[in-house]
Amino acid sequence: MANVVPQLDFMSAVKLALSRIKDMEGRSRRSEFWWTTLAIVIVNIVLSFIPVVGPILCICVWLAACPLMIRRMHDTGRGPVLVYIYMALYVIMQILALVTYFKAKNATTWSDIDSAAGIGAISLLVTIPAAIIGIILIVFW
Repeated sequence: MANVVPQLDFMSAVKLALSRIKDMEGRSRRSEFWWTTLAIVIVNIVLSFIPVVGPILCICVWLAACPLMIRRMHDTGRGPVLVYIYMALYVIMQILALVTYFKAKNATTWSDIDSAAGIGAISLLVTIPAAIIGIILIVFW
């Protein structure tokens, strides 16, 4: 008979992930990973509606989830390199979104608006490889 690992409920999974927030070694069971990922997505959706502080808090939430993602990659027999690349692209996207917001908010000329639009376009270009890597990571997890 195969070893069956008991599945966690939502609260137990999030509590376990939070208790192991600094642990990049070891493994995380599927239920811990997916329930915590659901919680992270919900928190990020809520935070995305806060104009200035939201993107900064989103970065903090995703960086706190990085060890969980790395532990899950260990479960699949892969290294953490894709997680690091994805996180770097995510941070760059959020920083560019903040810069675009401030440029557009403080725009006084058409040139300022054009530069804000250019930064926004660069942010979209960063989004494409991030989305591709994100899909690859979901398949691996």
